[in-house]
Amino acid sequence: MAFRRPETDATAAELVTAALVRSVSRVIDHEAGVRSGEDAEDVHQARVGTRRLRSDLRSFRKLLEASWARELRDAVKPLADRLGAVRDADVLLGRLRRRVQELAEKDLIPAGLLLRRLEAERTRARQDLLTWMEGPDYALLRERLLAAARHPALLPRARLPALELLGPMVERRWKRLARSVEALSSPPSPGELHQIRIRAKRCRYAAECLVPVAGRPAREFAKAMAHVQDVLGEHQDATVAAAWLREAARSGPAEEAFVAGELVARERRAAEEARALWPEAWRSASKRRLRGWL
Repeated sequence: MAFRRPETDATAAELVTAALVRSVSRVIDHEAGVRSGEDAEDVHQARVGTRRLRSDLRSFRKLLEASWARELRDAVKPLADRLGAVRDADVLLGRLRRRVQELAEKDLIPAGLLLRRLEAERTRARQDLLTWMEGPDYALLRERLLAAARHPALLPRARLPALELLGPMVERRWKRLARSVEALSSPPSPGELHQIRIRAKRCRYAAECLVPVAGRPAREFAKAMAHVQDVLGEHQDATVAAAWLREAARSGPAEEAFVAGELVARERRAAEEARALWPEAWRSASKRRLRGWL
């Protein structure tokens, strides 16, 4: 899809349209790669496109016709979920393959059997995705996405200056994130930290939309949110890996269960290390100077 970068004096409508075009383009441009399966990055990028699109529709809801935005978010979810299942399996496979290289040689055979189980899960997730994409629902969604990018259902107030309308949007995202951090348990649970990661990601996406008009301050704020997201992403990936390994240990033979236990110990250490980095990442991201442009 053709993309035109907004000017520094852009209206909210121009920035919203540009954001939707970027997200839809990310899905469409990687469609062939998703189907071929030659590069896992295509699934990753298409998934990011669906995530950004659904986040943008939520963030811009006061500038879009409510039913149009809600129905489009709902329509994208089946694709986002299926891409997510494949991507999550890819991430977990890559992570565990690296971990297996740390094991003693005698443990490599049962470790390989563990990986085959995960590869089978990934194959099933990919087949589900491809089957859905071959059906009528995806064809309809594809046309709907293209139409949404060309003609988003904008409200009249979207013609106002972008910073005037979208700056408060980013600030609301920030306040919601900050309140969530203040409400964390001591120590925070993995589920709580995962929610913080999601809210930081939404803050980042919202701020990145404003970079064309707010410039460097918005970019620095988004970068700080990305750092929080990355630290907590490592924590989440380690937590998910440990959970999968524990389940695999319960349902597999003794040799695989032993190796799974070794790998769980490594993932627990990784989660603890990420958890230790989280407070400093948050202190850096919550500095007042990063929000002076809002």
